[in-house]
Amino acid sequence: MSDTRADDILDRLRDEGGRVTATRRIVIEAMLASPSHHLTAADVVDAVRRTDPGFHPSTVYRTLDRLTELGVVDRLQIGSGPAVHHLTHRPHHHLLCESCGAVQEAPADLLDGVAARLAQESGFAINPATSTLHGLCARCAAAAP
Repeated sequence: MSDTRADDILDRLRDEGGRVTATRRIVIEAMLASPSHHLTAADVVDAVRRTDPGFHPSTVYRTLDRLTELGVVDRLQIGSGPAVHHLTHRPHHHLLCESCGAVQEAPADLLDGVAARLAQESGFAINPATSTLHGLCARCAAAAP
């Protein structure tokens, strides 16, 4: 995990009026350490408990809720599975695998051309913070007949 990234996120937390507590730091660090960066609350609990086995799950849930209120974490309900959480350190779109449910990030500018065309032709504005594309991840696409 990059200390700079953690420090940047903690600085944003302070800027939004939040305090940097040990619990918030542990949750943010666990989210940064994850390769997917899109975690269910249960994933965050598991990650935190690898460092501190006695960490109570309700503390993680409350912390995620508060970090969401402060704008440091986004909570996304994608599909019918559990909500995923991710740090809001950079804008991006989401790619949802319809087979395994994996969520991946896509560059923020990915849909710029489509968004411009939609806006021009129909006046419809895409919300880049909640844009999700559905399909198959590389692993599931390779396994498909």
